[in-house]
Amino acid sequence: MWLPSGSGEGEDEIMGMFRRSKPAARATRKPSPRERRAAERTARAEATLVETEQKIHQIADEVRSDLKGSA
Repeated sequence: MWLPSGSGEGEDEIMGMFRRSKPAARATRKPSPRERRAAERTARAEATLVETEQKIHQIADEVRSDLKGSA
């Protein structure tokens, strides 16, 4: 494995290759209408997923309490 000489961090330096670029390095532009709609769809889908997960946990809690009550 290649390690930079004189560095005590090693792993941090190697993993630095895979980090995202800093926000300042990105091109600053206004998102297109298509990108905005896609972001809105994603946000709605994520909100629906959270609601579904909450319902699943609620049902699981009810089933567990029913099983405890019948035991």
